[in-house]
Amino acid sequence: MSTATATEPLKPATPRTISLQSFLERYSSREEPFKYEWNKGVVEKKPRTMNRDQFLLLQKMMRLFTQTKAYTAMGELIAEVDMYLPAAERTRRADIAYLSGEQMRLSRTGEPTVCAFVIEVVSKNDQINDLEDKILEYFANGVQVLWVIVPHSKKVEVYRSPKDVTICFGDDRCSAAPVLPDFELSANELFA
Repeated sequence: MSTATATEPLKPATPRTISLQSFLERYSSREEPFKYEWNKGVVEKKPRTMNRDQFLLLQKMMRLFTQTKAYTAMGELIAEVDMYLPAAERTRRADIAYLSGEQMRLSRTGEPTVCAFVIEVVSKNDQINDLEDKILEYFANGVQVLWVIVPHSKKVEVYRSPKDVTICFGDDRCSAAPVLPDFELSANELFA
């Protein structure tokens, strides 16, 4: 029986918290239809959002990426990258992110990293508030270039800061400079 009166609302249960290290050990290697992010000690379970159409976008970008200097230097574009964002006290699993050769070497330790170039692909499950939070968190933690790809409207939003954004449609060129100065394609090339 509840002890709350009509003037006293019930308080929501306090979520159980775990350390970042425990989170990494228990959740970073799971292979299931969910992704997990750590938010100030609370584990957030979300559906994986990379679908077949998004993998086609990744394939097109990978073919171009293999022609860059970063690829020659052992860098990679990788899907579902775990990044620890210390200023936000949380992890985010980016849809696609660039890891330099050095970050690839260090990734063997299992520690998440902050990537300089990140790509988020908007799906029908994404919420605008969550996307706006990601944009602010990414830049507050060292991301230098963020592409937000919106397949529904065939556009790419290229952010260099939360205030500096270029919207690309059609033949507009989407560039990952200054992180990857030789990685550039048009919106048409991406959605063809």
